[in-house]
Amino acid sequence: MSTNFSRNLKDKDKEVTATLAQAGVNSPSIDLEQIEGGDIEQIVGQLVVPVTAGITDAKVLTFKLEDSADNSTFAAIDPLISTTATGAGGNGTPALDTRFRFPPVTRRYVRIAQTATSSSGTFTNDLTFRLLF
Repeated sequence: MSTNFSRNLKDKDKEVTATLAQAGVNSPSIDLEQIEGGDIEQIVGQLVVPVTAGITDAKVLTFKLEDSADNSTFAAIDPLISTTATGAGGNGTPALDTRFRFPPVTRRYVRIAQTATSSSGTFTNDLTFRLLF
């Protein structure tokens, strides 16, 4: 039996939203409240994006996890945690619900950076980024 689990408890203080944008958007940051040590690998990050109508077929929304030590200068985490949603069938992108664990090198503040391929259509929707414990 695995001892590596998450109870999937949400903390309203560890959940942020951002409106998707053709030019890209960064979610507000979440403070992991640790400078070093701890069990960062036990925390689960969740990215949720509902069906996004209006995305042109074959155009891609990309979401990357970024971290920062000072809540000012952010960079993609290494190893890269990234996912995409691609428009298809004239219906936009499918819903996205992705969960991931943080690498041990993750710094104190985390956020999701969203980008879109050029001429990706007209769309409005929000991404939700939260921590699960």
